[in-house]
Amino acid sequence: MSDSFHVTYLLTLFPGEEPEERIRALQLEQSVELPDGVVQTLGMQHVTGSVTGMEPIGEMVADTPPEGSHPRTRKVKVTIAWPRENLGNEITQFLNVLFGNISMKRGIAITDIRWEDVSGPGGLLKGPALGIDRIRKNWDIPVRALACTALKPMGCTSIQLADLAHKFALGGVDIIKDDHGLADQASAPFAERVRLCVEAIDRAAQKTGRRSRYFPNITADPHRVAGRYEQAAELGADGVLLIPMLVGPALMHHLARLDTGLPIMAHPAFSGSFVIHDPVYSVAGQVSSRPGPVQNAPPVEPNSPVEANSAAEPNAAHGFEAGLFYGGLMRALGADFTIYPNTGGRFSFIRDVCDAINSHARRPDHPFAPCFPTPGGGMQRDRMAYWLQNYGTDTTFLMGGSLFEDPAGIEAASRAFMETLGT
Repeated sequence: MSDSFHVTYLLTLFPGEEPEERIRALQLEQSVELPDGVVQTLGMQHVTGSVTGMEPIGEMVADTPPEGSHPRTRKVKVTIAWPRENLGNEITQFLNVLFGNISMKRGIAITDIRWEDVSGPGGLLKGPALGIDRIRKNWDIPVRALACTALKPMGCTSIQLADLAHKFALGGVDIIKDDHGLADQASAPFAERVRLCVEAIDRAAQKTGRRSRYFPNITADPHRVAGRYEQAAELGADGVLLIPMLVGPALMHHLARLDTGLPIMAHPAFSGSFVIHDPVYSVAGQVSSRPGPVQNAPPVEPNSPVEANSAAEPNAAHGFEAGLFYGGLMRALGADFTIYPNTGGRFSFIRDVCDAINSHARRPDHPFAPCFPTPGGGMQRDRMAYWLQNYGTDTTFLMGGSLFEDPAGIEAASRAFMETLGT
C-alpha cells in the first residue's frame, strides 16, 4: 500500500494567476494552512504533498476583455500526492483533504482519485459489502436490469404506503423503496411503516410466487442511523435507503462494514452543491461531446455570446466531477446502489455526466465491488428500451411518478415496466 494518495484537480486560472501559485495555494490550504515561508522555516514541506503531474488546458488571452464580457480563462490539471499520514486513518479527514477549505474557494474541481492508494488490506475504504454480483446471486437475478420504484408521498399513513407496496409487488417491481422524504413522521412511523410494508410485500409474493424487495429510508440524526439499520433488518426489510450527505458519508461506510448484511442504496439529496454543474466542462474538465439539453436553459457552447456575456465567470468548474462523486465516491463509501438524476428528467445532468456515473460505478479497474448505477428523477416507461440499450443490464432503473400517473393503475403499470426489462 502506498504511503501517499493521489488526487487530480482541475484549477481555473483567472487573469493574473499563474499555475504554480494556484497549485501551491491549494497544497497549503488543504494541509498546513500557513504561509509558505513559515512552512519552510518549520521544515514541514512534506505535509503539503508533492505535484506528480501538471497539464495546462487552454490558452490565456488579453486581460482586458470587450466591454460587458469576461476575460477568457485557462485551466491546469494537476495531480497531487498527499501523504497518507495526513488522513489519520479516518474517512472524515480523507474527505476534508479532498474538499475542505477549498470548497469555499472558486474554480477548483476534483476529477480523479487513485482509489488503490486508500483501499486494500489495511486501507481506509472498502467499498460495497455486496455489490452487483453478490446481489444478483442472493436475489437470483443473474442477467437482466433491475427495476425500482418509490413509496410516496410524504403524509400518507403506513397503511396507505403498505397498500402501494402491495400493488407494486403484485406488478413485480424488484425494489420498492421509501421515498427519501419518509422518515419517522407521525403519519407513518418508521417501525410501523416497515412492518406493514414487509407484510404487504410478503402477501404479494404468496400470490405471484416472486418476491419484491423493500428498502426503508433509515436516514435520521446520525446517532439513530445504526439502530434503524438493525431495526430494518429485524423487521424483515431487504435493504435500506440512506442519504449519506445528510448523515455523513463515513457513516454509510460504517454501516456497510456491519454484520447486518442489508444492501445500501445511496440517495443524492443535499449533494447538489458538491458537484460540477457546468454544462460545458462537466466531465473531468473536458468539453462535452453532447452538450444538451439543460433544464430551463439552452446548451451553452464554448466561446458563444451566451458564455461571454454571462453574469458568472465562464467555465469555472467547481466541486467534484459528477461521475467521480456519484459513481466513484459513493461506491468507495459502501453504496450497493447509487441514485442519480438521469438526463431528460427533472434535473439538469447531461448525457455525458450520466455515462460517467455509470462508468465509475462499474469500472473493473477500481479496487471495490461494482455497484448498481440507479438513474431516476423523471424517467418514463416509453423511453425505457432506449435507456436499457444505452446503459446496459447492470443498471437499476428508478421510476416513480410515471407509474403513479398511469391510467391503467399501479399494478398494471408496474407489470408493463418489468416487461420492458425482459421479465
